[in-house]
Amino acid sequence: MIEPLGEVSATKLRRFVLNFSKQGNIPMRIKWFAEKRIEPLMESCSVTRAQAQSEGEACLVSRNQPMHDSVQYLQNNLKNETDILHEYFIPRENFIPFVDGLRAIVQEQGVNLLNASVRVVYREENFLSYAPADAFSVVLYINQRMDDAGNEKMRTVTGALIDLATSLNGRFFLPYQLHYTPEQLERSYPEIRAFFAAKRQYDPDLLLTNTWYEKYAPSFA
Repeated sequence: MIEPLGEVSATKLRRFVLNFSKQGNIPMRIKWFAEKRIEPLMESCSVTRAQAQSEGEACLVSRNQPMHDSVQYLQNNLKNETDILHEYFIPRENFIPFVDGLRAIVQEQGVNLLNASVRVVYREENFLSYAPADAFSVVLYINQRMDDAGNEKMRTVTGALIDLATSLNGRFFLPYQLHYTPEQLERSYPEIRAFFAAKRQYDPDLLLTNTWYEKYAPSFA
């Protein structure tokens, strides 16, 4: 039986460790050590994957529990900075080249990468599908400054990562920061012109709109 969601423990401590890790390579290594060696001691469910495979009743974790655990201490209340998400959907046969390219961009641009995770994605039938074929989703959690230099750096990093993904027949998740160009949008989503044409046909008075549509639709009129 899976236990109901409860209060998240040590929120202030976890937030301190996360914010401390933003200060450079050594603090990041300390965070990694704490997550690997110390945090499991604070959890009621801390068996390894091998144990879970060999022991049928070892540990059950619902899908809601990981995000419920992280939301409170991920709230960034530091001034002049923010934490953002990127997500890239890469054909499975191109996963290794993408990771190699990602590593190079992160190192060259000095990206303050707080976390990276990979999840399995299956083909989606949506019109603007981020996964027209089975893929791996690479989710990046990045800290950035909120001044002009920080925003411009993130624009450069975003463009480089999108170009890397599309060169490997991958796609990027649309609803995050709008740093990509119309050309990058069309390379990743070749059906975008048909999408905007259908939007104009079925909603000519723009009853439904948002900043994404207002920025990119004029380029495909």
